[in-house]
Amino acid sequence: MKRGLKIFLLVILGLIIVGGVVLATTPTRKLLSLFAPKIDRLRITDTRINEEMVTMNVLAHVQPSLVSGFVDSMSYRLSLYGTQIAKGNKSFERDDRKGDAQTLKIPMTMNHNVTRELVRRQAKEGDKVQAYLQIFSDVPLLGRKKFIIEEDLDMVIPALPGATVTDLKITDFGLDEMEMVMTMQLDNPNEFDFYIRDMKMTLNFPEKMTSVGGNVKDYLVKAQSVTPIQIQAVSDVKKPLKTTFKTLTGDQVWPYSMKTHMVLEPKSDVVGTVEMDAVKTGEINVVQQVKKIIKNNKEEKKAEKAEKKAEKKAQKQKEETK
Repeated sequence: MKRGLKIFLLVILGLIIVGGVVLATTPTRKLLSLFAPKIDRLRITDTRINEEMVTMNVLAHVQPSLVSGFVDSMSYRLSLYGTQIAKGNKSFERDDRKGDAQTLKIPMTMNHNVTRELVRRQAKEGDKVQAYLQIFSDVPLLGRKKFIIEEDLDMVIPALPGATVTDLKITDFGLDEMEMVMTMQLDNPNEFDFYIRDMKMTLNFPEKMTSVGGNVKDYLVKAQSVTPIQIQAVSDVKKPLKTTFKTLTGDQVWPYSMKTHMVLEPKSDVVGTVEMDAVKTGEINVVQQVKKIIKNNKEEKKAEKAEKKAEKKAQKQKEETK
């Protein structure tokens, strides 16, 4: 019995010595990282994308470790394919905490000129975002401590769809107004499908006209595919006589500048509603369509005159037979 107790005590002593050696030889930073809280369940919300910048809120669930408590602040640095895409600092209020759970709401801003091609590549290859986090949390008996977290995160960053006007059908052309239906090819580079819930467009043909329109129904745009959508628009013609003359005498190609605002609803559990603003340029040939509209209008008016003339003739013959 005494021998067994002695062996047990020696084992305990050995474990204490080994633990002491580990504590003495392990850097404090690495030791603390073993007890760092876990960050997971990332979700992107309130995203706004334009040609220059991307702003969003990242919601992150905090799972406390055995020693960590409330996270009161953090700094972060995110990279994708070795390129830094975001960095910043954020403090958190205890009032935002609900029960034992804590969800961090981290505002982020990214330079879209830097991230545009990187997030398109991420959508195709499915790589993770590299994160370097400094988290400050309460530790019982030790007070406020800094934890270093370096890990790859499952974080989906929305990318701006490409848009190109591929067809323009003029439904009516007058001296001061033109009605049209435009077909736009929308290229969705993201890994998720999305609905276009709202879209507003301003199409400017310099020195000729400005068109304003939008979608008349919701469109579902599949992930990593190109989807045609149609937009109805009405144009105010600038200098109508001059514009019509140039159109009919061979001003074949009209360059345009298009501004769009879209509200997208992703079919995704980790990405919320996305608002996007884009500016695109291009050119399109409208001459043949304008000539066709004018020709059809002339033929319609000619047919109307012939019909009225026939009605008058028939009425006259009817009166003469009485």
